[in-house]
Amino acid sequence: MKKIACLVLSVVLLLSLAACGGDGGQSKAAPDLNQYYEDFMASLGTDNAPAMMDVDTDLVGQVYPGLETYGTKQSVLKTAAITAVPFEFAMVELEDAAHAQAVADTFQARIDAQIEGGAFYPMTVEGWQKAEVITNGAVVALICAGEQQADAVSAFNALFA
Repeated sequence: MKKIACLVLSVVLLLSLAACGGDGGQSKAAPDLNQYYEDFMASLGTDNAPAMMDVDTDLVGQVYPGLETYGTKQSVLKTAAITAVPFEFAMVELEDAAHAQAVADTFQARIDAQIEGGAFYPMTVEGWQKAEVITNGAVVALICAGEQQADAVSAFNALFA
């Protein structure tokens, strides 16, 4: 009888560990960053959503110097097609969360560069002054969403609630 009880307890313990993924149940999958972007842009409506374009692989090193050196599981790099529009979403899930601060610094440098002369128009500079860098574990985001900044940040933060 003791052998059966020990066997049952062993099985229960193994199943418990398997259910937690072996990490105590603490790891949580990162949200789908592209889905967030698509949903947020759709929420603006076609009349209010600015024309956006991808920051191509060839331009990543110029726009976000050093970003290409960090491994990513997912990335969404979008900028306004017209420089007079302060809209940009740069969001990455890093393979190694230890690089999150370095990527956050890269994104902050992008904001600073836009404020210090990259954005040519006063209203564009004002939009960039509201831009934010958000880090949540291995996910780092630069969000510049003009007049919709607060809504964009709120929606992004809700992904991790």
